[in-house]
Amino acid sequence: MATVQFAHIGMNNLVQTNRVLTVIPPHTRTADRILEVAKGRGQFIDASRGRSHRSILILDDGTVIASFITPMTLLKRFSLDPEDLPTDFRSDDAEELLEFDDEEGQE
Repeated sequence: MATVQFAHIGMNNLVQTNRVLTVIPPHTRTADRILEVAKGRGQFIDASRGRSHRSILILDDGTVIASFITPMTLLKRFSLDPEDLPTDFRSDDAEELLEFDDEEGQE
């Protein structure tokens, strides 16, 4: 049986990491079209609680999730092994990748 891993996407929301196909930045024509279609199909989840969207997650079943966490931060959270990250994203402290606080985006 395969292990199920979750990643924190902000505001105490988690996503199953193996279901995420891509993470894209918002405010592009493509992202706007994807959001429009997902909302029309009832497959949109706003995990940002009304905050500005910083990333759009697309799942394997067509569900689209908006998060206020940046794509690069999500990349770090999805890659639990620092060796899996590109060299410019590696951290000396692997525990930093597993932090579940919402400091990012709070003002």
